[in-house]
Amino acid sequence: MEIMFDDLTYEAQQRILEEAGVTAPEEMDWDTEPLAVLTFDKEDDVLENGFIDEDLDEDFDFDDEEDPYY
Repeated sequence: MEIMFDDLTYEAQQRILEEAGVTAPEEMDWDTEPLAVLTFDKEDDVLENGFIDEDLDEDFDFDDEEDPYY
């Protein structure tokens, strides 16, 4: 799965540009190349390797209130 610059919200785009020290995505070829590529094994492999906790409480709040980006 490719994550493209245009897939991000405007705010996320601005943060990435600022962190990279550039003013436009074209400077990093992000207008044509993905920012990241995610690969996933089949679901059973993900569960077996502990990436997903099957016993995780369903009411768990994944938002980190201390993180300003959430």
